[in-house]
Amino acid sequence: MHAWQQLPALRTLRIFECAARHLNWSRAGAELHLTHGAVSLQIKALEDELGVKLFGRAGRKTWLTEAGQQLALGVRDALDELAATVTRVRERAAGNVLTLSVLPSFAAAWLVGRLGGFLARHPDIEFNLQSSVHIADFRNDGVDVAIRWSNRPWPGLRCEKLLDDELFPVLSPRLTRRKLKHPAELLELPLIRLKQQMRHNDWVRWFAAAGVRTTEPRGGAIYDDTELALRAAARGQGVVLARSSLAGDRLASGELIAPFALRVPAHYAYYLVCPETHSEKPSVQHFRTWLIEELANSSPLAPPPEASV
Repeated sequence: MHAWQQLPALRTLRIFECAARHLNWSRAGAELHLTHGAVSLQIKALEDELGVKLFGRAGRKTWLTEAGQQLALGVRDALDELAATVTRVRERAAGNVLTLSVLPSFAAAWLVGRLGGFLARHPDIEFNLQSSVHIADFRNDGVDVAIRWSNRPWPGLRCEKLLDDELFPVLSPRLTRRKLKHPAELLELPLIRLKQQMRHNDWVRWFAAAGVRTTEPRGGAIYDDTELALRAAARGQGVVLARSSLAGDRLASGELIAPFALRVPAHYAYYLVCPETHSEKPSVQHFRTWLIEELANSSPLAPPPEASV
């Protein structure tokens, strides 16, 4: 009998690895699409099978025991090696495949309209686009590389900053017929708020940079999706503090206007993210080269045209 025939089930080890990363059964369950109780039962079954405690618990605090730390390292390495082997087998069977995970807002506002250039340059690559706000599950979902908007790199992954971002007010030309002469005049209009921007007081930061003292706006609509907020602004519902990476096409078409050229840095930037083992894939390297060239040639950070009304 081979030693591996006496191992715990692979599914149980995957659940353990996830729980060891999060040290929280609910977050592990959310990643694995399992309930808190299902994760708890699998961990208990694994501890009973091995005859050793893998986690320590006191109140709401959970930690790995020495045995748990040792097992977590070994399981993680083994799963990474198994994933790399499966990826190589899939590549041989499927040919030259590239699966990209990207934020829906960035895909719609900037990336999709330019992808034709990449596909024309590399017609041999089978390109798959996954649209998601969550960090890619490189191990389980077959994602090769991801573009994410964040204020920090991710441990254990190769993270390359692609693009900083900036914030500035935009509005529909239908919202007001007069030309705005001073940033303080924006306070007379409805200001659309985004939850993420509210956490960083971004409206206050922009007004302060413009020499206007004010508090965080109150009242009016609050959105948790930037694309929806931009659509609301385009329909004349208010002024939104737009990200330069997402507003370019609407500014170019005149659907939105930027009454003032002043911009403030966003707290987040775009990163190209992938495991180190994926960075050597030819398809990933081809995409990275094309993406950096495209960003250099048609950067979404180009200054917006000032409003003519």
